[in-house]
Amino acid sequence: MSAGTARRFAAAAAVLAPTAVALCFRIAWSSDLPETIGTHWSSGGPADRATPTHDFFAATFATSAIAALLGATAALLTRLHPLARRLVLLATGSVSAIAATQWLVSTGLTIHAGDPYQAVLGAWILIPFGAFAYGVPPLLLAPPPRPARTSA
Repeated sequence: MSAGTARRFAAAAAVLAPTAVALCFRIAWSSDLPETIGTHWSSGGPADRATPTHDFFAATFATSAIAALLGATAALLTRLHPLARRLVLLATGSVSAIAATQWLVSTGLTIHAGDPYQAVLGAWILIPFGAFAYGVPPLLLAPPPRPARTSA
């Protein structure tokens, strides 16, 4: 396997990782999941809106999975220009991670609080915001573009 192929596979795995983590936690938490999850906070205090658990998981998982599959496809396409591949990986890695962390943070806080309207977001809001940066690892794992050739 060439270095470029290995890097494309590594980038594909990295962009799929947030979706896989969300699915693993969904399975791990299955016996502890409440009927609804706190999903909206107007302040750092408790949640002021909740969403049915299965609906919330379906929406966040679908968003994460679609972005991840698009990114993995772009990572593996050999004919895609390296700069285009890297931009797609940056965008899809970020979207996939944001959706996955929305599920993980909201669900984790609700399970911990025992009531969706008692889940306090607080500084946990930084996790989904930080997920914006998750597109960088897949971008850096993908093969870099070759320098342009210049004539002497």
